[in-house]
Amino acid sequence: MATPLVRIPQEQGGTLYAFASAARDLTRAYQNPDINFEFSKFALLNLSPVAVPSMGSTNNYIQFSNLYDASGAAYNDVMVDNANVHFAQTFQNYALNFEQLILNDDDFDPILLKSDAEQIMFKWLYEIGAVKWQPATSQQVSTGFSRVIEPDDSTQTGAEYSQLVKYIGNIDVSNDKNYQGNTYNEIFINVPSVVGHTPEILFKSGQYNTTSTIYNPANFIEGRANQVHPDANLDCEALADSNQGEINFDPNVEPTYGIEFDSAKYAKIINNPELSTLFDYSKMGSDFSFNAILVYYDIYSKSTTANKATNLYGILILDNFKEDQNLNGWYIPSLTKYKPNDVTGLNGNAFALKLNVKFNTSLDNVGVEKNINDFTTFSMDIFLDTSAALDQATKLLMAANVRYDGIAQKVQELETLLLTTSQVGEFGTRITELENLVIDAKLNYANSSSLLGLIQSTNKRINQLLDGTVPSSVQYNIDVIKQGDGLEIDKSVPGYLTLKNKVYGYDLIDAYNFDVSAVSSSNWQVGTKTSLTNLFNAGTASSTALWVRFKNYTNRINIWLDNTSPLNSDINIYIDDTITSWKKGQVLKFNFKSNFLPNGKRIKFFTDKNGTNGWKQIGLINESEILNSKPYIEVICVDEINKSFEIDILR
Repeated sequence: MATPLVRIPQEQGGTLYAFASAARDLTRAYQNPDINFEFSKFALLNLSPVAVPSMGSTNNYIQFSNLYDASGAAYNDVMVDNANVHFAQTFQNYALNFEQLILNDDDFDPILLKSDAEQIMFKWLYEIGAVKWQPATSQQVSTGFSRVIEPDDSTQTGAEYSQLVKYIGNIDVSNDKNYQGNTYNEIFINVPSVVGHTPEILFKSGQYNTTSTIYNPANFIEGRANQVHPDANLDCEALADSNQGEINFDPNVEPTYGIEFDSAKYAKIINNPELSTLFDYSKMGSDFSFNAILVYYDIYSKSTTANKATNLYGILILDNFKEDQNLNGWYIPSLTKYKPNDVTGLNGNAFALKLNVKFNTSLDNVGVEKNINDFTTFSMDIFLDTSAALDQATKLLMAANVRYDGIAQKVQELETLLLTTSQVGEFGTRITELENLVIDAKLNYANSSSLLGLIQSTNKRINQLLDGTVPSSVQYNIDVIKQGDGLEIDKSVPGYLTLKNKVYGYDLIDAYNFDVSAVSSSNWQVGTKTSLTNLFNAGTASSTALWVRFKNYTNRINIWLDNTSPLNSDINIYIDDTITSWKKGQVLKFNFKSNFLPNGKRIKFFTDKNGTNGWKQIGLINESEILNSKPYIEVICVDEINKSFEIDILR
């Protein structure tokens, strides 16, 4: 296949550049019923200006001259030209050509679902100076993982750095639409008013889908030798990132990064019990501006859901480049997202963009038709609220249908009961019997002599009870009384029932070791119980954790540690509340029976295993808070609905 051809950015309606691998994945999804393709995520970018060479050293101003043409000469990006031309030219002749070279390579593995589009996008942005990275610290990335982040929005080495990726979110709504014979896929990109920028976005490294290390392109891009570009402003001459005309994609030499969408890798999310998703994390951000959007999709196997990848579909430019009034360069106008201010009471704003994608079936050119509509926040809120209301109305209608079916069945049974001839005759007989009984009762009370006879009969029976003629032993049926949690019923003495309290203070819980890394957090299995003298070895690997089963009236755990060596990892204690739910005021006590050396490590408590997001961290004790070498700690439930707890350190 040949490298796709593109057009320069348009001034109105936006411009979407799609990768050829996205078209390949669409074809796979159409041809294979086990493969599913759906738009899933997006990232808001703020592309920095294009600077003229005379501006000198800057941190991340775009410099197209960082790339080289096929002859090895520096790419000509003199700013008297149009930056829109250079933007399209470098993206086509470097990024899209790079991707096509990999797709056509003999070592390319067509089975893998993960594409190289995102890594190529960020490599292109890196080569033209639009982005930089630095290693993430332990306060930014979860333990055991290596990630990078962009530098802060601040002045560094005398030049200002402006972060490229501002916000990441989910594509929650998409729709297929048929209009005037054309089929479109509507993609709704919603940025709510409550969020700001996503702080400290992590990037992960990856490998390209080939075993080669260097491609040596010819003078022209793949499959376009001596071809005249349909856009007179563009050509088909290949570009590279070295003066030898080579494209280097060795991950040990060049950065091969993509956005980390897994919230579990963000240390500031997992260490904050109030945060669980990247959406929650974005609420901590502030105002930001953006002028481009990266659109992602998920491709996965329906039969093997673990076989899944999140790939980059393309980049959407909201506007084209404008020349600076002072002729110092070019820039893309930005939209500003304001977050509501709780102090001043100022309202924020929100953005709801609809991207209409019409897939081009031409094999010669991969492209899209696009139509961007800017809706107000109110309109998007009405749309989402209406969808929620329709869903609720459907549930109410289905419930009403169930109740109606039940009522109809009961009415039918009543009709059968009342209209059967034999049953009507039986009702008449029973009514006659009732009438006779009423008449007999009236005769008993017809005069004073009949009443006196009843009194005399009753008095006779009482005398028989007193003189023992009739047994007087009467007893309640105690078999219906059952014991509950914490109580014991004693029936050993005939005729007596004794309630006893069988909770005498402490009832010890067994604790178990298990390896967190052995299985996923949703399928942890309890390991074999170890000796009480070495229940939890504090010197083991960082993946070791402690598991206890929470039960009513079982309220104390003894913990023995290996006190011969300092801790090399946090002590993670998982309280399994699957069988017994927490109640307000319930207390679970942890008694550390042997000395241990914290070594700067912490004690963490987790519970709510079956909650919406799985295990939830409910408490954290730092070394400075531990009062004794043998701590005694109480975990107290203060809110059983929201799973809120207090941690008391008694010693």
